[in-house]
Amino acid sequence: MSWQVDGSKCIDAIATSYEYLPLAKKLCFLYFAAYPEDAEIETKHLLRIWVAERLIPQEDTRTLEETAMCFLEDLVQRSMVQVSRKIYDGSIECCRVHDVLRDLAIQKAKEMNFLVVCSKPDDWKSCNKARRLAINCSSDVNELTKLMNDYANPNIRSLLLFRKSLKLDCSKYRVLRVLGSMIWGYVRSDEKVVLQKFKGLPHLRYLKLYSEIEGKEREFGKWIRGMKYLETLDLEFSSHGDLSKWIWQVKTLRHVILFFGYTTQGPPASVDLRNLQTLAYVHYSESRQTSGSPNITEVRVLIIEVHEMCFSKEELITLLNKLKQLVHLDIRGISCIALGKIIWKDLPFYKHLKCLRIVEKSEIFNDDGNEGVLPANDDGSKTLVLSDDTFPPHLTNLDLIGFEFVSDPMSMLQKLQNLISLAITGPNKENVLSWSFRCSTKGFKRLEDLWISNLKMDEWEIESGAMPMLKRLNVIDCDPLRVPLELVHLPSLEYLYWTTRVETNKDMIRSIHEQRPEISIN
Repeated sequence: MSWQVDGSKCIDAIATSYEYLPLAKKLCFLYFAAYPEDAEIETKHLLRIWVAERLIPQEDTRTLEETAMCFLEDLVQRSMVQVSRKIYDGSIECCRVHDVLRDLAIQKAKEMNFLVVCSKPDDWKSCNKARRLAINCSSDVNELTKLMNDYANPNIRSLLLFRKSLKLDCSKYRVLRVLGSMIWGYVRSDEKVVLQKFKGLPHLRYLKLYSEIEGKEREFGKWIRGMKYLETLDLEFSSHGDLSKWIWQVKTLRHVILFFGYTTQGPPASVDLRNLQTLAYVHYSESRQTSGSPNITEVRVLIIEVHEMCFSKEELITLLNKLKQLVHLDIRGISCIALGKIIWKDLPFYKHLKCLRIVEKSEIFNDDGNEGVLPANDDGSKTLVLSDDTFPPHLTNLDLIGFEFVSDPMSMLQKLQNLISLAITGPNKENVLSWSFRCSTKGFKRLEDLWISNLKMDEWEIESGAMPMLKRLNVIDCDPLRVPLELVHLPSLEYLYWTTRVETNKDMIRSIHEQRPEISIN
């Protein structure tokens, strides 16, 4: 069938898949109408909106987000949604819908008065009774903003902003439950967010904004305290001072992502955030755990920065011991000593942890403008020493940033048989120790992505049968390392990026390209 000639017939044929969906999944599918054509949709944001809209039923054995992921996977199985990218555990990271299916979602959403897409000022006339509104306007933004401020629709419960930030007075939309700037890069604005225009939204459950905030800390506190049902707080803007004393007063929080440049302290011991699942971009630079740890036992994603001068490694371990469901851990500002003190098998999330990223403290803390200095180990060295039980065996993603190694770390890391992605970045300084890199026959059986940078490497030996699944290889500033000829024999290699000042390496790379022209080489 030709879409250009038989467009309506195409939609009627495809609508059969939609009609057979249960009601809850129909409503979830209709949310795809809000996104621009060909947009890549971040799954985590979409699922959180579904949860905030109460489209997802509660199940005894799953969280709401897990049930929402099952809904999405079912839509994928029915070929109604396309997967564009997956993450470390095989779940969907980004998705999109075909143009025809998007047109179907727009048509059905309008028929049910579920959601209306506003792409130009004239569309506002048909939005008077809309309950959910997606602003996808690339021109005449000022005119549309004036219309929305002058003739605010009091029925709007969800307002999603795409492509352009609007200077809206959101306080007029009193029943808003979802408010979000949804596509990174399209909506980031130099305009300041005026808190007065976001007050009086007691029903808000999902808030996602990117901009600079205009107002004082106390005004922010009054603003956030009024949102008694807030579940997702996703903010990136400039602010001054620690805002944590107000943020952690909201007990219903499920996902907190605060891109404040790590100026916000993590929750103190006195708070009870038993629903919290994501805690990202907060820091611990003072001891707040003297009377215990916060009740955040259900956290699955934790991204924190610690300052060991004030927040000891013992307090860090006490905090980690509270986390029973942790899957993704990102710690920034830790030293090789503190890392060596963590006995992973004693932590409650040992069998669940899939993604681990650790950034050495000299890469972050640099108070005097000079490069940080690694503290010495017990034997006087300043390097990270790995053993068989340094990391959990179930890891699929591992990033080690800023550490110096006394010997080849690969001899230990290649034993992590579930590892899919590995990134190792050296301390970016002169006079680091050099070592040889050896991949054995049974090493890195599932590894697909390997990133190595700022390491002083003498030799790289790849035995036959090593890294059979490797697809992407990045080697940056690792001179005088020479390109190993064995790369030609890696059966799955698709992409090679190698920066080098060694002249013979250029010939080796050229030879690899001649023998394996299908490999993309940069």
